[in-house]
Amino acid sequence: MAVSQDALLNMIRDTALLAPLSEPDLRGLLGLCRRLVLQAGEALCREGEEGHAMFVVLSGHLVVSRSGKQVAVGSPGDCFGEMALIESRERAATLRALDETEVLEIPEAAFWQHIAHNPASLMALLKIFSDRSRHDLEALAGDNIKLQAYAEQVERANRDLVEIRRQLEDKNRLLERLSALDTLTGIANRRRFDDVLRQEWKRAARDGASLSLLFCDIDHFKLFNDTYGHQAGDDCLVRVAQAVEDTLNRPADLAARYGGEEFVGLLVDTDTEGARLLAERVRARVEALDIEHSSSDVAPVLTVSLGSASTVPRGGMRPEDLVDLADRALYAAKQNGRNRVVQAENLTEEGGGSAAAG
Repeated sequence: MAVSQDALLNMIRDTALLAPLSEPDLRGLLGLCRRLVLQAGEALCREGEEGHAMFVVLSGHLVVSRSGKQVAVGSPGDCFGEMALIESRERAATLRALDETEVLEIPEAAFWQHIAHNPASLMALLKIFSDRSRHDLEALAGDNIKLQAYAEQVERANRDLVEIRRQLEDKNRLLERLSALDTLTGIANRRRFDDVLRQEWKRAARDGASLSLLFCDIDHFKLFNDTYGHQAGDDCLVRVAQAVEDTLNRPADLAARYGGEEFVGLLVDTDTEGARLLAERVRARVEALDIEHSSSDVAPVLTVSLGSASTVPRGGMRPEDLVDLADRALYAAKQNGRNRVVQAENLTEEGGGSAAAG
């Protein structure tokens, strides 16, 4: 790949930096320079090394890299390393052969003797600096545009992520609400009732407040289903659930489907008399629905039986104790003819029992 002396003179005459030199200066310069042949991948100089020479590519190509990133490729006629030479600074880039490459090494002494005193060569050098600065500025501008585009993408992605998170939170809240509702009637389910009962029990125990519970059961519901069909039975459950919920209309009260045809009403800050009045309103409201029930021996329309219990939670008592009292009162209401309200406080030992047995 090495070229002859005459061919080398012709080659360097075509470079912007060396073209202004006279024939004697060119020959004198070449007498002080070395011609280096590099194999593909071989480093000519490395970033951070002291720079006491500059280079002109005679053939092949040099890869310029900074911090391990390729920033340019030099072709025949391009020069490199002049800034480090002029300023006596460390080299700002690594030069490595892309393929088999021949370069002319111009040492510091040759530069100052044959190039630095030539105004035309200095102007050519300034143009090289200017072109590189312009290229660097354009590269920086391009990088800035890319960074801005990336920042906008990140911002859009963040907005999308925020929206996805919001939608997820909404769906989780909806799922939580749905998991607390009875799928048929739309009122609270047993799980929700159990949770609220524990919360209100603790609050009432702390505040010394009354807590009441209504247990409601549809009279002869199995006969109703047998007579009118399960679809009519489901419609009946929905209407009764709505009647119970509409009657217990204070924000803190809770109406829930306990299971099957049983419903419960949790009444906060409600004493025995208040619970009795609300239970009677529920009974009357269901009867006023005027749902035909020809198979009932209680009335020609659908009716319900209710048991109520009230207490002020104290040490040693459990929420289950209130449920058990209301259940026993419901059992007594069913045993005593149905379509009526019985209060746990009026039960005798003989009158107690479980509604599940009736």
